[in-house]
Formats: sequence, structure tokens, C-alpha cells
Amino acid sequence: MGPIIPKGFTRWIRHGKNENQHQNGIIMGNVVLERQSQISGKVVVGGLGVLFTLVVGMVLAWTTGIMDTLGYESRTINGNGLTNTQSGYSWGFNTFYFVKGQDFFAEYETQIHKGSLVIHLYKVGTAPSGDTPYHRMISQSERGTIKFPIHESGLYRISFSGSVLGGARNDWGYDLSYQIRWGIR
Repeated sequence: MGPIIPKGFTRWIRHGKNENQHQNGIIMGNVVLERQSQISGKVVVGGLGVLFTLVVGMVLAWTTGIMDTLGYESRTINGNGLTNTQSGYSWGFNTFYFVKGQDFFAEYETQIHKGSLVIHLYKVGTAPSGDTPYHRMISQSERGTIKFPIHESGLYRISFSGSVLGGARNDWGYDLSYQIRWGIR
């Protein structure tokens, strides 16, 4: 049977020094009593409860139409078709479940110096493609809204990217900035 560990300490550790203090506990001869460092179970359960309530509240707000925004992104993208650099931020959901009859929307503002911004909404399990009805290429600086009516229920993903297509054909590159807010209506 091992040593008895006093309340508030986690374990005994053999220690070669004969000191009274140690950074993690108390030294008794050549043994260190390490202090207990754990989070209370009540704190963990309470935090999980708050997180669960927040997620359920957000889902209810979206499904009832009280809140229609699923995400927002603000980026600057520069590239040549093979490599790119990006800066900016994004928050919200890029993958979500749509029910047939809902409308996906994206309100955007672009500053396009060359190339174009490509917006893809596609079913998870398929690749984004220009052949789908949920694809838009924006080749000039503008502000606008796009709307995609959902024809089939399923899990969808939204993506935004720069493209060398659009604009001047002899200029292989893209340089653009955008702000976009997307959601369901």
C-alpha cells in the first residue's frame, strides 16, 4: 500500500533536496507533497450548461427567423492562381443544414483591382463547381445581394475565393477585398 496523501495534495514525489518549500508543494525530507490543481466539477458542468444553452438558443433563433445571419467575413486576397496571401477575419458557420424552400443570401461589398471573387454554395460531399446553380463570380467593385433558393434539403457549405478569371484576360492574378454577410431567410 502506498503512502497516505493528505487532502489538497495530488501525490508524493521523491526529491533529492532537503528543503521546506518547493514550487508545486511542500518538501518533507526527500519527498514532495504536490498541491492539487484541478477545476471544480461544478464549474465544468456550469460552463457546459451555459454553452449548451447558447447553442440551442442560436439554433432556435435561426430556425424561427428571429436571427438570419449565419456568418460574416472581411478579407483581402492577392494571388496569381498558384499561390495566394490572405488577411482578414471570419466568424460564424460555413457549414449548415438547409431545408428545401429556404433561401440562402449573401450581402457583399467588393473592391476588385484585378480578377474576381467567387462565391460557392455546395452540398457537403461534392466539390464546389461553376456548373451548380449556387455559384456566382463577381468581377467588378460593387455592393449587392445574391439569393440562392434551396431546391433540396441537405448539409451545405459556403466558400469564398479569388480567381484569375474575370477582368483583363492577359492579367493572370487577382487582387481584391470584400466584406460579406450570409444567412438564411
